[in-house]
Amino acid sequence: MGGIGKTQICLKFKDETSEHFSHIFWVDATSEETIDQSLKDTYKTNNMAMPSGISYSAGITLLWISNLE
Repeated sequence: MGGIGKTQICLKFKDETSEHFSHIFWVDATSEETIDQSLKDTYKTNNMAMPSGISYSAGITLLWISNLE
């Protein structure tokens, strides 16, 4: 679906609604693997360090996101 303006629609949405959200994350949903990697990268980018004995995962990121205010 290249070239039909998906990114422009997302950017417009962000510009018009960002005051309603505390955080906005971009997730590459091309495949299950890219979703998983995008979520892991989101956590790594927005957190200092992972607690001892816990590895990065999409699930940890979703838990973190669910607790944002």
